[in-house]
Amino acid sequence: MDSKFCRVFFTLSALTFSITFSHQQDEQKILLVSFDGFRWDYIYRVPTPHFDYIMEYGVHVKKVTNVFVTTTYPNHYTLVTGLYPESHGIIANDMYDSTLNETFSLEDMKIYDSEFWEDAIPIWITNQIAGHNTGAMMWPGTDVKIHEEFPTYYMPYNESVSFEDRVAKVIEWFKLKKPINLALLYWEDPDEMGHNLGPDNPLMDPVISDIDSKLGYLIKELMKEKLWNTVNLIITSDHGMTQCSGEKIIELDQYVNPNDYFLIDHSPVRAILPKKGKFDMIYAALNNAHPNLTVYKKEDIPERFHYKHHHRIQPILIMADKGWTIIQNRSSTFMLGNHGYDNEFSDMHPLFLAHGPAFKKNISKDSMNSTDLYPLLCHILDIPPMPHNGSLANVEELLSEIVPIEIPHSRTTPQNDVNLSIYKVQSYAYFMGVFLGSVIVIVFLLVFLKHLTHSQMPTIQERNAEIAQPLLWS
Repeated sequence: MDSKFCRVFFTLSALTFSITFSHQQDEQKILLVSFDGFRWDYIYRVPTPHFDYIMEYGVHVKKVTNVFVTTTYPNHYTLVTGLYPESHGIIANDMYDSTLNETFSLEDMKIYDSEFWEDAIPIWITNQIAGHNTGAMMWPGTDVKIHEEFPTYYMPYNESVSFEDRVAKVIEWFKLKKPINLALLYWEDPDEMGHNLGPDNPLMDPVISDIDSKLGYLIKELMKEKLWNTVNLIITSDHGMTQCSGEKIIELDQYVNPNDYFLIDHSPVRAILPKKGKFDMIYAALNNAHPNLTVYKKEDIPERFHYKHHHRIQPILIMADKGWTIIQNRSSTFMLGNHGYDNEFSDMHPLFLAHGPAFKKNISKDSMNSTDLYPLLCHILDIPPMPHNGSLANVEELLSEIVPIEIPHSRTTPQNDVNLSIYKVQSYAYFMGVFLGSVIVIVFLLVFLKHLTHSQMPTIQERNAEIAQPLLWS
């Protein structure tokens, strides 16, 4: 009878433990790394053994179509929301909100007004609502309080912090007693040098080699800390870069009076807010003014850009052809390399590589959209996604397991009111179900033990009291 008791006891104990903790034990981990401005084809330009290593033992997507405009903040927010900029609201690096009467400016670091960010719920909030911890190392938007939340652990943006120090902190977060399951790591280059030198400059070669060395350092540290085979490492970027020239300049002062409008954002896509009564005059003056300049009224912006259904998009949008620069006058800043152009241009496309237990090995895929990353992250982390513009089906062939049929979460319309409370209720309901199930099993176990103890009381009384007492607490 004792052996039967032990078998039942340990079976029920194992069942209880499994229900309560299996979610934590089977938990997948992700480290998402963005090398800002890393164009998709840089890995073919110079030897990049560490990128090659990930491709050999992981997955590689040859063509990643990012979102318009192809700039830093809109694309980084798309990666963590799965939404087009017209839906998540970060429509440019610099923008004006007429409703708030406030300006958002990356150049001046005026980016901390929460209201600019709250048209969407980024993945770190989704992850934390689901009961997990997130670590964010200077990823755009993670040092902003969005929907009253920060990431569990985060470091405010500080470009003076070295890559090595950023990696060390991320690894520390993975090793805590209450570890993270999702980390976001951002690095400024090769974007900065791409702007200064231009991507066609041979001096970019050592910059690309340096990024490969940094990736090698990250791999080495993950291996040293025994995280390499348990963490899913995803390497991507926000956009590419194209060569510009001082001979390809569009000077707005030649066509319109600067006193008649406000100029917002930077080349090559610029937003124009005409002053009262000046709209028709400005549009007529700019339309067909230059053969390498395209001018759109807001309502005429092509649907393929997914870039007209938001109040922060201004009445007139002007866009330069690839390699051309729009300036107000010759006193304006000019860069030898730039991005922001049409997202169909291959020069604007980023890269995508991944390695880890969730991914196949030595697999390449022809194409994906940057919006597809968000549902992929949610699937790997096993958290319910918010509505998004991506497609898990578009990237399921990268995964080591067959993806279950997904409840559709795609959206093609702009997101206006984000109801965070409904999502919290859904997530809490899931975890409350797990909790209550565990409680029921534990109560059953206690009742069973009490019944078994009473039924065996004569046998117990005949034994030495020293072993009878602990038996009740086994």
